[in-house]
Amino acid sequence: MGSSMVNEDYGFGLKREALQRDGPVAVYQQVADVLTDHISRLEPGSRIPTEETLMDAYGISRTTVRKAIERLVVKGLLVRRQGKGTFVMAQRPVKMLNRLAPFMETFTAAGMKTVKGLIEYKWMEKDDSVPAKLVSDDNLVLVIRRSYSSAGWPYAIAEIFIPSHIGRHISLADAERNSIYQVIQDRTLKPLQRAEITVTMHSPPEHLADALNVRGFAMVPRLERTTLGDHGEVLECTVTYFHPKGFEIRAEVATDASPGQESASPAAV
Repeated sequence: MGSSMVNEDYGFGLKREALQRDGPVAVYQQVADVLTDHISRLEPGSRIPTEETLMDAYGISRTTVRKAIERLVVKGLLVRRQGKGTFVMAQRPVKMLNRLAPFMETFTAAGMKTVKGLIEYKWMEKDDSVPAKLVSDDNLVLVIRRSYSSAGWPYAIAEIFIPSHIGRHISLADAERNSIYQVIQDRTLKPLQRAEITVTMHSPPEHLADALNVRGFAMVPRLERTTLGDHGEVLECTVTYFHPKGFEIRAEVATDASPGQESASPAAV
């Protein structure tokens, strides 16, 4: 590299001379810090320069570039896509578990432009893939699979299982247009009373691994929701798999202490 390039700014706010190669902070960390500042001003989904471009721009080795990028991937700021490059991670939406609400509200609340896609609409016999809580007298269930993505990045895939006596009222057009809660209420007039939710870590299902871009993960978050109507009737069971770096799941809880009672201390919880 010629000396005329020493003071050149390569677009990520870092000049070669700014790198302290013998300083107390590792070079890869210095690069990671500057990249962090720069990508904070980029649009979610933006592609960052290739490893070769960064190597040439900053005069550093491939190992140093990869360590800097990996640090930001671990922090959830960047994401690698097989064969496509490295991109700025889109905003991380938060799924609240405090009330019954359509899944799309999670993205709307985060101000995200999200695409909901219908992967599959089919009838099948009840088997081991169907949540045990779902009961269907004729052993048939309607399965609706949906994907949720933003800025080209897959955030979640939901598998909705519906007993046949409710599913027969739900058309393909219904599944494409509306949330399952709206469809159930509009088509059956059944009230939604409450839901039981379980969150676990699960190995990525083979049939969803590519669509959710989780081939490199041993485990992914899995949320199972069973929605109940009057007298405990199961209206639907939804199993949602989330990309590990793209979602937060939260709940607000209160202590059992009633007014006038002393609440439990954190150490006692």
